[in-house]
Amino acid sequence: MKILNAVTASLMLAAMPVLAHADDMSYRYFQLGYLETDIDGVSSHADGFGTRGAIGFAENFFLFTEYSAQEVANIDVDQYAVGLGGHYAMSDTVDLVGRAGWTKVEASVSGTGGGSFDDDGYLVAAGVRGQVGEYVQLEAGVIYQDFGGGSDDTGAELAARYHFNKRWAAAVEYQDIGELSTIMAGVRVSF
Repeated sequence: MKILNAVTASLMLAAMPVLAHADDMSYRYFQLGYLETDIDGVSSHADGFGTRGAIGFAENFFLFTEYSAQEVANIDVDQYAVGLGGHYAMSDTVDLVGRAGWTKVEASVSGTGGGSFDDDGYLVAAGVRGQVGEYVQLEAGVIYQDFGGGSDDTGAELAARYHFNKRWAAAVEYQDIGELSTIMAGVRVSF
């Protein structure tokens, strides 16, 4: 997967010279989708749903929030994140994007011998977002999460969106952090 991440990021950067002019890349959106997470060393995968949202302000900043609820076997896992982000236009079609925030994971086991676990920490991410042609946006970035006590990981994030119009888009995201590889497919509405 690391090679796939590097190849995808390289292709995106190679496409930058042919990017077309975009009206505006919105940092005001809500996204809902299906999630599937593969865990290294575990034969079954977790699945569920996730949401993403952002509200832009002061031209170059945005507040973001993320939530996911997944289940694997008899374990329910909820993850939350909130924070502040910023973007800087490199051109009419390419933005540098960064974000930092708080994140929390809650897991509960149902059935005999059930229990629960939760932990929180912080995340920091940086990447590039670009408009390719009139309808397609691509993103590639690096993310770091730290839950304390030596529980930290660095990974990659990739995203692609096809815009049907200025408001509605189909979205696919891939994230590979530590032992977790997650794919999210859904719909984004910009406002």
